[in-house]
Amino acid sequence: MSRTALKGLALVAAVGLGVTACSSSSSKPKSATGGSSGGSGKVRTLVVENKPLPAFTDDFNPFDSNSFVSNENAISMFYEPLYQFNTLNSSQPPIPWLATNFAWSNGNKTLTFTLKPGVKWSDGQPFTSEDVSFTFGLLKANKAANTGGAPVPDTITTPDATTVVMNFSGPQVANFQGIANQVIVSKHKWSTITDPAKAVVSGADTVGTGPFLFDKFTPQNITLKANPTFRDGEPAVKKVSYPAYADNNAATLALANGDIDLTGNDINDVLNTFVAKSKDNHLFQSTPPYFPASNTVVLLLNEKSKNSPALADVAVRKAISAALDRKSMATSCETDYELPASSSGGLTLPIDQKFLAPAQTNDLKPGPQPDSVTSLLTAAGYAKNGDGKWAKNGATIKFTIIDPNSFTDYWCDAEAMVKQLNSVGFDVRDNGAFDYNSWNTAITTGNYDAALHWGQGGTPFQRLQFVLDSSLTADLGQTSAADFGHYKSAEADAAIAEFNNSTTDADQAAALNKLQGVMSSDVPAVPVLYGAAWYEFSTANFTGWPTSDNPFINPSPRSQDYEYLILKLTPKP
Repeated sequence: MSRTALKGLALVAAVGLGVTACSSSSSKPKSATGGSSGGSGKVRTLVVENKPLPAFTDDFNPFDSNSFVSNENAISMFYEPLYQFNTLNSSQPPIPWLATNFAWSNGNKTLTFTLKPGVKWSDGQPFTSEDVSFTFGLLKANKAANTGGAPVPDTITTPDATTVVMNFSGPQVANFQGIANQVIVSKHKWSTITDPAKAVVSGADTVGTGPFLFDKFTPQNITLKANPTFRDGEPAVKKVSYPAYADNNAATLALANGDIDLTGNDINDVLNTFVAKSKDNHLFQSTPPYFPASNTVVLLLNEKSKNSPALADVAVRKAISAALDRKSMATSCETDYELPASSSGGLTLPIDQKFLAPAQTNDLKPGPQPDSVTSLLTAAGYAKNGDGKWAKNGATIKFTIIDPNSFTDYWCDAEAMVKQLNSVGFDVRDNGAFDYNSWNTAITTGNYDAALHWGQGGTPFQRLQFVLDSSLTADLGQTSAADFGHYKSAEADAAIAEFNNSTTDADQAAALNKLQGVMSSDVPAVPVLYGAAWYEFSTANFTGWPTSDNPFINPSPRSQDYEYLILKLTPKP
């Protein structure tokens, strides 16, 4: 999910945009000419921006979280999943993609997929069940490559070219989305790659089943072209461009100038900064908060931090939560597009309301609770030293919050948290001297104390699994798929197993309530905000966008969702 924040007209004015963006109808995303698209003879180039990066590297590896396709949510332009999911609507059935059917058997421990026949890889070779089997085998053998934490079967058989049978040691029906949404790579290409999590795969060497092919690479712009042999017919969008922007100022300028068609940014004063600039500029919904909630933003706390052993103390983690002024951050840093978290159980409201445990309903206050901080830390043996800092055995509760200062909303939140925490006796600093890749590497390898981070999309279970499932973490220095706080709890692991083994809605609800209870009582991560599905789009060149009136997919930046969204677009003539 993009955390790019484009902060208003003050930034724009600094680069001279004040006059050029005043015309509401003249600014349109630029279109390349040549070829045919509609009666005009123009090829409309879809311009997508996900986060400002000063330059791209020619790396299209879907298993590397720092590659171009991962950073720009372009994975599924090439590598596709078996099923798509509209995470804005939990009652909507899975959308068949590379697979046409699935069935559970053997007490929900065996999952059989029927694949779509006739699909080919972009190099002309047939897509078969062997590719699916190979992909999950690759994830099993290379844990660092499983960046999405997809459940990996114990065994896989392929009775024929279009049938895949996955056998798990326990019921996995609750994890179907994680399994079916895993992108598939080609056996004939990837069997020659020895370290899939770190391999550099150039665009020219990319082989996929997806709707687009590599076109051109420069460090400042990467373009894709429509795949003429795509199984459902050549896409209506013929060309996609991903420009590099040095910083938020440059991205703001381009957005307000109408040079971007699709983005997922947090824009301060979005009505004046973006919508008012052109009749073609739109949001998901026209009323506040303008963006649907899609995840729970949390303050990750690394319990194995080498620099801050105090974070392993549950009393400290509870006190950190009690000290935060969530309402202030929601208003000052997120301009009320993201609302303050109200439940310590970790679910996302309002979309998870029917799954909310009664004990964790409205138990987080919007403002700080300094008296609770004092009582929690005093009871745990902490006392204030001569500097007014909470200390125990001579050591203060000292830690650093890391977030790139280019994520200007998160950086604002981080600075606010430092002030809030220090005002009640913590010893906290922040560090924004990170680019996205180094920040992401620090978190996934456990080389950090604390960080504000977006939560997991998908189902309520997946949101909690993202924080609580110790099977998804790795040793310090190795890349974790989730559980970045290195939290380990027998109670949490048992509740996760109980959820996976459940066969009824009532059993799943009971297990989910236990997981919410663990989140509340142990605070492995601190719920802060309900993260928005950031999404801005222009109708200058393309129509068919998802809106609140037609929410056919979650429009927030995510590879699989972007593929589905882009395939629904139609160029204007």
